[in-house]
Amino acid sequence: MGKKSGSKALKRTMAPNFWGIKKKEKRFVTKPSPGPHSSKLSIPIAVLLRDVLNLTNTYSETKIVIRDGGVIVDGCVRKDYNYSVGLMDVVEVPKLDSIYRLVPSKRLLEPIKISKSEKNIKLCKILGKKSLSKDVFQYSLHDGRNINLTSNEANVGSTMKIEIPSQKVKKILDLKTNNLVVLIGGQNKGKIGKITNISPSSFSRPKMLEIDVNDTKIEVQSKFALVIGENQSELDLIGE
Repeated sequence: MGKKSGSKALKRTMAPNFWGIKKKEKRFVTKPSPGPHSSKLSIPIAVLLRDVLNLTNTYSETKIVIRDGGVIVDGCVRKDYNYSVGLMDVVEVPKLDSIYRLVPSKRLLEPIKISKSEKNIKLCKILGKKSLSKDVFQYSLHDGRNINLTSNEANVGSTMKIEIPSQKVKKILDLKTNNLVVLIGGQNKGKIGKITNISPSSFSRPKMLEIDVNDTKIEVQSKFALVIGENQSELDLIGE
């Protein structure tokens, strides 16, 4: 039998910096499995549990916890220890009564502890939209989900507040002036501010947003902004 293509290990020196692991301690680390998030913008749940949250001590212990169904991601049990989690994903470890959400930060992503009241709610950025029929539209979200609606009101760049794992849409947060956003990319990632102006895209320039962050005006591409609310954030992005 031939050998499967691709390596299941990743050299620690090549791991994304936001993982926060010690790159010279050992040679290899868990490699993310292909999934809804880019490998450069996500983290394997084995690394999250052992190296970031320090909930387990060894790799073997971590694999046992995951294979026994001890980790729930967005309301679904995940038994692949290489499964990658990313922006706004909810990770629950029931035996420890711990629930975390991966939120934008200066480093890129950071797990914060959240309350049980928020574990079934998620904010997802709309990346694509197409018509399936006269009355049905399909929306593609940043975490790989596709949601079909009979409503044509949501636009690319806006945010869906959904219930997980049912994927029921609770609210549409439009990308418009005076709404709050958190920056998910660029040099200001992790900052929260209010949209004060929107410059439409042109042939040579993408859609740009002017955002007021603590009385400082900054300009960013719209792809780096995630709408999180109107007068206040729909979710806790700071943690307990």
